[in-house]
Amino acid sequence: MKADRKRTTRILAAILLSAVSATACDVLKTTNVGLIEDGVLTDSLYMGGLVAGMSADFSRAMNAGGAQSAPVMAFEITSGLSNRGEHILGILTPEIVQIQGTWNAWQRSRWVASAGIIRLQTILGADYDKDLNAAEANIWAGFSNRLIGENACYTVIDGGPAQPREASFQIGEEYFTEALRIVTNARAGTLTTAQRTRAQRLYDAALGGRASMRAWQGNWADAVADAELVPDTAVFYAYYSDATTGIVNAFFAEQFTNRYLTMQDSPLVTVENDPRIPWEKTTFSTRGGGYQSWQQMKYPNRGSDIPITHGKEMLVLRAEAALRAGDYAGMTDLLNQARAVVKMAPLTAPTTESEAWNLFKFERVATVWLEHRGFWDRARWYAEGRDNMLDGRAKCYPISSSEINSNSNLVEFR
Repeated sequence: MKADRKRTTRILAAILLSAVSATACDVLKTTNVGLIEDGVLTDSLYMGGLVAGMSADFSRAMNAGGAQSAPVMAFEITSGLSNRGEHILGILTPEIVQIQGTWNAWQRSRWVASAGIIRLQTILGADYDKDLNAAEANIWAGFSNRLIGENACYTVIDGGPAQPREASFQIGEEYFTEALRIVTNARAGTLTTAQRTRAQRLYDAALGGRASMRAWQGNWADAVADAELVPDTAVFYAYYSDATTGIVNAFFAEQFTNRYLTMQDSPLVTVENDPRIPWEKTTFSTRGGGYQSWQQMKYPNRGSDIPITHGKEMLVLRAEAALRAGDYAGMTDLLNQARAVVKMAPLTAPTTESEAWNLFKFERVATVWLEHRGFWDRARWYAEGRDNMLDGRAKCYPISSSEINSNSNLVEFR
């Protein structure tokens, strides 16, 4: 663990060196320009760069679960070639997860954020309670835990025992709650216009993240209360870069560089003229698999950012709460509000439970398409008997073989 922490510190230092004197958006788009000593990380001047490192590791973690992995497992898109085709077949094993680096990337993102928060508390002292960098650090820790909870079969914290995946939702909720507390304190003080804009963006992100964490723990009432406070047009992103040395969106790389992805065999191939699911046919073939390269167009550039929570998602979350309460009209009204954000025609309210769930499921899939949420949705709906698309297939990512073999608390998995 000491070696891992030393490597993480050096990586964070490399990112934050280029962050000095940059704006908030510039910080998140910076690239690695070299290494600096660990001691520099005790200077409050560099805290924005520390948070930029958390953002970068989260973007890498998102890449690790896509584009050929979770979205293919969730039938959001098809891979012309996915290693041995395991994702097309719905197969996930500890060895596959290890080879692809998925587990390690998710755990790294979680650890970097949580360890960074401890460092921020030490350096900032009493100012931690009102510092926007501290608030954002907690947001990245929250989303890192959400990523694990929504995709991994178990939660494992720093060499500890395997816990139910829902433990990550509880941890994530706590981080989002802390972020909200800090932003509220910051707003009570004197902020510049730019700082107030950032504070609002962070507040919306923390509310959106906490709303989903509460919903997945069955606390729909409080989830709705949070979701209602998020503006319809709010969006919080995982950031990517067009720079050759930056972090490239994996959906772009796998689609336009490697030509592995295609919509050809996806159930969504019949969807046309839906701005939430943009794709187009080409005359190219995929690299392997014998498919035509019918390409997703949601992320057409190397630096296309991926939404990780947004106002439309919150409207759909509230719609799911209404559906679960048997309020089909209320569900439809909220879905139509989400559709209105992207200028889509309204839907007609269903009259039966089956119709309502079918309508809702498509709207949820379309709203968060290729945002690394679909695999979790299919798994939770399957567990409730509301969806059979994962029948006979993996429902989550197992613990990686390296974690199993190195963690003495996981002997039962060997």
